[in-house]
Amino acid sequence: MIAKHASILVAVERLRSPRLPPPGADPGVTASNSLARRSPRTLFAVVATSLVLAGTLGACGQVQATRPSSTTPRMELVTSAHPRALSRGQLARRDAALLLSLVRLPPGSKRLAHEPSGDSHRLPGQSIGDPNLVDLHRFFVAPVGPWKLWAWVRSHSPRGAMRRDGYSFGTGSTWGITDEWFVSYSWPAVRTLLDNRVLVISIAALSGHRSGIRVDAQVTWLPAKPPGDRIPGGAKVLTAVLSSGLNPGEPGHPPVTTTDPAKIKAIRRFVNGLGVVSPGQFICPADFGQYLTITFRKKAHARPLAVVVADVSGCEDVQVQQFGHVAKPGLSGAGLVPFVERELGFT
Repeated sequence: MIAKHASILVAVERLRSPRLPPPGADPGVTASNSLARRSPRTLFAVVATSLVLAGTLGACGQVQATRPSSTTPRMELVTSAHPRALSRGQLARRDAALLLSLVRLPPGSKRLAHEPSGDSHRLPGQSIGDPNLVDLHRFFVAPVGPWKLWAWVRSHSPRGAMRRDGYSFGTGSTWGITDEWFVSYSWPAVRTLLDNRVLVISIAALSGHRSGIRVDAQVTWLPAKPPGDRIPGGAKVLTAVLSSGLNPGEPGHPPVTTTDPAKIKAIRRFVNGLGVVSPGQFICPADFGQYLTITFRKKAHARPLAVVVADVSGCEDVQVQQFGHVAKPGLSGAGLVPFVERELGFT
């Protein structure tokens, strides 16, 4: 459970928070917390990109799934009274229901209870490879052709969306002819709670200058941080050392020790504010085997209270060790290494 009262994600932008439907209230929406149906951990719209750029990205058809920033300039957590606390999965479902309600379609678009006939089954939907995924979807028919609809959707962003991607491509049976279109919008992550929050709009051509539409709201939630991933208080001495990796342009740094309470507190706070690594699959950037090791002690040469090992490259994962035990799952450590380097004056 998360809290005494349910936390619900809403788009603010000086707007009143919309009332979210209770789970299961919409018979046209289904949710799944199961493993991916077809694709690895990458957004549906990005899967489309990988098909277009297959020669560049490689035969595996996978692209890097980046971990979203924790910055939330246009979103915030709003607490509302609720008779009982909600689980993380329930919060993700409510957030997905909200995102689904924000989609903007042209006038005259009609909602359907099932996939539109005549779309040659080009709107099956796909999901990212994360067991903590909630995917809610709806079908529509628009009275305009797919190219016009694609351009309209791209120019009418949902409220609060931070990023837009849009792609179109043809299938193998119609080589050289575009017959599928995609537009995706993303919202900022909620640190330590929700990571990927996207709205994917899939478009297929129908007869009579119409378009079939599938809208998917996909939200993934993070597991709660285990106690072993938190740095305890009481450290008076901190030592950090940067190892040498395989990249000659990124040399290591000898150990730096500080007893400055403010610096120790700031680094401890940063580590304790990191979210856990998502259980989904990732394609990470190149990892050159360089690590930053941070040791917290009550006094010089004493047994460490905690040891933090941060991967400088790759997916920047972080492991916390306490008394020889490595906490699982690990942490997502984006920004930790440069922060520590600034605090301790690494050159």
